[in-house]
Amino acid sequence: MKEKDTILVADDDPSLRQVLNVLLEAEGFCVIQAIDGTECLRLAYEQHPDLILLDIMMPNRDGREVCRRLREISDVPVVMLTCLPSEKEKVERLADGADDYVTKPFHNAELIARIRTILRRTRRHADPSVRVYDDGHLRLDFDARQARVAGAPVALSPKEWRILEYFVRHKDRVVPRQTLLRHAWGDGYEQDGDYLKVYISHLRRKLGDPARRPRYIHTERDLGYRFQAHV
Repeated sequence: MKEKDTILVADDDPSLRQVLNVLLEAEGFCVIQAIDGTECLRLAYEQHPDLILLDIMMPNRDGREVCRRLREISDVPVVMLTCLPSEKEKVERLADGADDYVTKPFHNAELIARIRTILRRTRRHADPSVRVYDDGHLRLDFDARQARVAGAPVALSPKEWRILEYFVRHKDRVVPRQTLLRHAWGDGYEQDGDYLKVYISHLRRKLGDPARRPRYIHTERDLGYRFQAHV
């Protein structure tokens, strides 16, 4: 188990990367650096950082494209760094999949506080002792992010993984819809129930778990959902 959280800093400004490196290491983080969007994607795939600080204006691939690509392959928390402070810009970046948004120049204490808040949120309520779920039919390896149903591999998107992992770590308990939305999408999405319905439907289809006669994901009317364990 890692003793320190790793943060990937992606910015084409070497002086800012150095400032962030010193600041983050002084706060107890491990730091890796990327000089552009292409390198950021490569390091995110190879190093599996706990959080990414991502500049918007970068060569090769800008932060907007990088964030969208990251969301296709990972649910790693992303904090966008930008000089553009408009509300419209913030909304657009959050829509790209960012978890938070910090305007340059930023206060060091505020940046560190936001990073720690996001890291806490991504681990909130999780039972770290649950590494593998295996009932003979469904097998989930959370470290390897691999799912198998009746021995066959099943591809799950990052959002589907977040929802299913939360279910398993809170198995046999009713989980409110708002809690799942907040966990999978972040604060501000608690009323977007249609998002959740679509992903629950995808999960049921991939797990071979029909809504009318569910084995795993049970709908608790007016409350939320319950994952029934079979181990």
